[in-house]
Amino acid sequence: MIKLLAVDDEPGICDILKKTFSPIGFTVLTATNGEDALMLIEQEKPKIVFLDIRMLGLSGLEVLKEIKKKDRSIKVIMITVMDDEKTKREAKRLGADEFVTKPFLSENLEEIVMKMVGEIIKPRILVVDDEKDVVDSLSNLITKKFNGIAEKALSGSEALDKLKKDSFDLVLMDIKMPGLSGIDVIKQAVKFTPQTKFVAISAYDSKEVADEALKAGAIDFIPKPTSIEALGLKIRQILSQIGKV
Repeated sequence: MIKLLAVDDEPGICDILKKTFSPIGFTVLTATNGEDALMLIEQEKPKIVFLDIRMLGLSGLEVLKEIKKKDRSIKVIMITVMDDEKTKREAKRLGADEFVTKPFLSENLEEIVMKMVGEIIKPRILVVDDEKDVVDSLSNLITKKFNGIAEKALSGSEALDKLKKDSFDLVLMDIKMPGLSGIDVIKQAVKFTPQTKFVAISAYDSKEVADEALKAGAIDFIPKPTSIEALGLKIRQILSQIGKV
């Protein structure tokens, strides 16, 4: 059951959201200030947050910034009473996923949330390798066998850019690449996307390389060459552990 958090300093808005989403299977949590919202996010780990922009104490933008710092995969829908494009641009920059304006219709909210549920359930996997045929082959495996969303990167720097801009459940990371190595990418990425799982893949099958990858933050090391079947099994095991299959 997906947890949804409603944050608004008007208790009536929280009640409306609870009455809208509880009957259709969501666990709905509520908070009337930013401090309580952040505490609930830490404790309950909701997947979707409705967040009022204008609140006493911590503003919605401040709470949004902290949410995305904790876990960028959390979907945040900002609630506003005005068509303030400047505030919307700032919220978008901080990672807001969607906006709704008060007063809103329950049907519109359900449509937005159900679209997000589809995105949450589907695994998002980033495939990184400087060999295009390898990237294409693994991407096809992800989309066909796991109904996942596969992103591609042909270099370490491109992978790092994608990891900074979007959230991923899993990264299949080639270690030896020109320029920024897979080890370097993992070392940097785990600092700002701790929820992402990294699997290191390398033709250099040595204990030293494997140990270095695991020390950098990878959860597993797979030597090349490996069969698609074996890699598919490993992907399934990891996705099962994080509830994505």
